[in-house]
Amino acid sequence: MSREIEMKEYKKYIKNLNEVEKKIKTLPLSRVDEESKLLKEIFNFAYEKNCFKLYNFDKELQDKLKFKLFSKLTKHSASFTFLAIQILAANAIMAKNNFPKREHYFKQKCGIAINHLRMKKSFVKAKKCEGRYELTGVLTWASGYKIFDHLLIGFHYKDQELEGLSLFQENKSFKIIDLPETFVGQSLNTVNVKLENFFIKDEDIVSKNPIGNYTKNKSLSKTVHYALYGLGIGSLNFINDKNLKEKSKERLKKIKKAFMNTNNPQELDKLRVKLFNTLQKIITLAMIVDGGKSILKEKTLQRYYRELIMFNANGLNEEIKSLFLEKF
Repeated sequence: MSREIEMKEYKKYIKNLNEVEKKIKTLPLSRVDEESKLLKEIFNFAYEKNCFKLYNFDKELQDKLKFKLFSKLTKHSASFTFLAIQILAANAIMAKNNFPKREHYFKQKCGIAINHLRMKKSFVKAKKCEGRYELTGVLTWASGYKIFDHLLIGFHYKDQELEGLSLFQENKSFKIIDLPETFVGQSLNTVNVKLENFFIKDEDIVSKNPIGNYTKNKSLSKTVHYALYGLGIGSLNFINDKNLKEKSKERLKKIKKAFMNTNNPQELDKLRVKLFNTLQKIITLAMIVDGGKSILKEKTLQRYYRELIMFNANGLNEEIKSLFLEKF
């Protein structure tokens, strides 16, 4: 894509993003977190507007657009953003790998079930058969059931970690074993899946890498930083104390500058912890200033508090957990 065409597409993307924000504002946002039908409505609208189609842009523009996406929309629905993180991750993984059905899957709504690859234990193992892999194991925390139509599954075979695509629908080999109850993000339809004699064809394999590759690449991602910052920007609109609002704005701006200007994985981990702790203080103080009414379920600050925990309790590696404990 030439630079001229790319900039034209960039402007078109921003226009579409504004339309999605306008659409999402018309929904009862306190219910989007709880009702899958509402979440699916806004997700499908954003999908049709190509808000998740970032893989054709160069890395610099991709990062800018991702930052704009999360800064604009996380403040309206963190559940929507959580699904956006999933499909953007699937698209990014597909874009980096040349496999037979890549163009076909770019046109699908693909979620991910690969976070277990960061663990030392193998949760999903494979046996090689002719033209396919036979998978056995349990996929935990697969979000977007009945919203995504396909799922990128991570599994181990010998000394490799592989990622392959399949339909995200129940059958005798792909059993939905439970839908965990959560205090936030019920609309995400997060499920656990038991794979038993489940097959993925060679042509649906997206990547093969040495074990540890996913953890290495994940540490360089700023996606959660963008999402947390979006929550912070949203919270500023609900702070009644002028001094608290100004101080909060300054602190967020300072952390944003820091994470935007580094690609050091250790520094990004530290900044994620700092951003979370800062946001927790900001939102809690804003709720205190707001008084007793802040505990009402439909209150935005109350939702932000729950969504803040949702973002930072998922996908944590041991290094980040240690940083939180150390900071405490």
